[in-house]
Amino acid sequence: MVDRYLTISIDDGPVTDLRTAELLSKYGLQATFYIPARNPERPVMPTAQIRELASSFEIGAHTLNHVSLKSLPESEAWAEISGSKQWVEDTVGAPAVSFCYPMGKFNASTPGLVKNAGFDGARTTFFNLHAFPKNPYLWGVSTHAYSHSAAIQFRHAVVEGNFLGVLNFVRTYSCATDWQEQFLRGLDHIEQNGGIAHLYLHSWEIDELGQWDRLENVFATVSRRNLTKLTNGALFQLWKLKQAHGTN
Repeated sequence: MVDRYLTISIDDGPVTDLRTAELLSKYGLQATFYIPARNPERPVMPTAQIRELASSFEIGAHTLNHVSLKSLPESEAWAEISGSKQWVEDTVGAPAVSFCYPMGKFNASTPGLVKNAGFDGARTTFFNLHAFPKNPYLWGVSTHAYSHSAAIQFRHAVVEGNFLGVLNFVRTYSCATDWQEQFLRGLDHIEQNGGIAHLYLHSWEIDELGQWDRLENVFATVSRRNLTKLTNGALFQLWKLKQAHGTN
């Protein structure tokens, strides 16, 4: 049997995440919200609302201060990573098993720090990927809910060394640059061939661009697809099970 999965992740923790949560609930979808303790770019929702969100969805860690980990000294990166795990657990009263690199920035040592902090996996911003990774601290996504030009997607992939993403962008997504079209092409591919449809988004971005109707249309579509819906954390656990059984 071919496995087909859908997972959704939402970054940064602004109050607009609550609107995304309402749409997810409307269509019976699961998701992981990656929330930092503080964010200098925009306010993080109050603690009471984070706890309300945690009653229905997974809360993942996103550092303490929403900082790029790429150029931080290792001791500071460790404090941001391990501190964010403790903060999430103290805030929601549940284990934090999922981590997301702010702005997708990290260096060669960062995934090891995330592993040592006790997370099961970590999500990157490697685009156009829909397979289980070899390294669970380097999970990619199929689509970012933001329309990037082809030039940006190619450049982004080359900088990150995501050459499979380049191949998939051409072969699977037919170089589609509209995010909704790209994601739907990915869904078609995954329904036929198996894999993971992973949509990641920023609620604040959806709000600024006035794309709530588009997001709802996508949620309505995926709710009807023949996919197993699960959180990032559940997907990371599944990776461990597959690894134990030699099926990755």
